[in-house]
Parts: sequence; structure tokens; C-alpha cells
Amino acid sequence: RKTENPLNASEVSHPAIRACFQKVGIDEGAELHHMADLPARSGLGSSSSFVVGMLQGLSAYQGRFCTTEGLANEAIDLERNILQEAGGYQDQIIAAFGGTCLIRFSANHRFHVTQIPLPAPGILELQDHMLLMYTGIERDSFSVLRRQVERTRDNREALNQMAQLAEQGACYLAVESIPITEFGKLLHASWTLKRTLSDVSLPEIDAAYRAGLNAGAEGGKLLGAGQGGFLLFIA
Repeated sequence: RKTENPLNASEVSHPAIRACFQKVGIDEGAELHHMADLPARSGLGSSSSFVVGMLQGLSAYQGRFCTTEGLANEAIDLERNILQEAGGYQDQIIAAFGGTCLIRFSANHRFHVTQIPLPAPGILELQDHMLLMYTGIERDSFSVLRRQVERTRDNREALNQMAQLAEQGACYLAVESIPITEFGKLLHASWTLKRTLSDVSLPEIDAAYRAGLNAGAEGGKLLGAGQGGFLLFIA
């Protein structure tokens, strides 16, 4: 909303907010109020979702239409190049495109998004089998991600296997006759591979994951970069 006293974007304390204002060229006459219910550093992609929503809102404020792919690319540029944050591009893409997506990445930071044809009953069934557990551990995802990036060459085989599991998982979700529990087993295989990339887990996280499996879950994984945040189980 407009204010009587113009606010210069450079005076905004939150770096992501300041960067969003500067990226769209707003330096006065606007006031932003925001609130969040999620804990910080949770691995749920909340920071990228915030940036995508902010860029979309500011574009609408200026009367500009932003395509879905353009919005994703703007968010990627802001977080990776302007704010110099480590990590992949999946959070910005899924926040911009929405839905249940399979994202394929190629060279030169290019990506292709395929919406998985998951009908409403399939979405409800998937939700009925999902259990999200907060570990209570907050971590700096960027330091964890930097170590993973440094070991990319050594981890190439595991990363390729994880990509194949993602393709298989998309097929599982699209076929109604395949039980959701089979998707849980794929998540378990993916988490097992991810634990080999670097120090993505902690003893207390491993204990919580084993407790979930012992209680009957088919599989799951730690969401986000690792070392904290939320465990997702398929049960």
C-alpha cells in the first residue's frame, strides 16, 4: 500500500526484501508488511517461496505481467546472483510453477518442468499417507550445501541415481494402480543415497528416522539441505 512518507528500499533491513525492491526498480512510495508461521531454516523452501511471492506481488503492484518461467528465473537470479546464496534452483521453480512437478535440469542452468497428472483423489491419498515431523533442529543450509557442491564430482554416480529415482517417482504418482507405499520406498532409497553425499544427517536425525521406520513408515527423507528441519515419512 502507498504511504504518506516514501520509504527508500535501501532502508529496508531484510536483504531479500531490499533486493526484491531494487530488482523491480521500486525505491520509494511503498510499504511492505509480512509475517510467517514456519520456523526459519526448516528446509521447506520458505525463503524461495517468499521471494517468488514478493516478486509476483511487486510486479502486480507495477501493473506488469510475469510469466511463470520468467518469475522462476527472476527469483533464481535474485537469490543466487544478487544475494549470493548457495543451493539449487528447485525451490524457486516449484514455488513459481506450483502443483506436483517433475523438474529436469540441463546444462547452462536450463530446466524443464512437467506437471504430473495427479487427480484430486490422488492428491488426497498422497496427503493421507504423508507425515511431517519437525526435528527441532535449525541449521545454516548454505554451509551444508557448499560442502555438497564441493563434492559434486565425487558424488556424480549417486546424484545420477537420485535423478533416476525422481523419474521413477513421478511415474509412480501418475499411475493410480501403484500404491503410495511404493513411493515411500523410493524416498527411502533416495535418502539413503543422499546421506552419502556429505554430512547431511546427524545422529539424532538418524535415530528419529529409524523410529519412524520401526513405527511402520515405508520410507521418507529429511527435507532441504540437511542437518535439521523436517523429516517427511510415507506411512
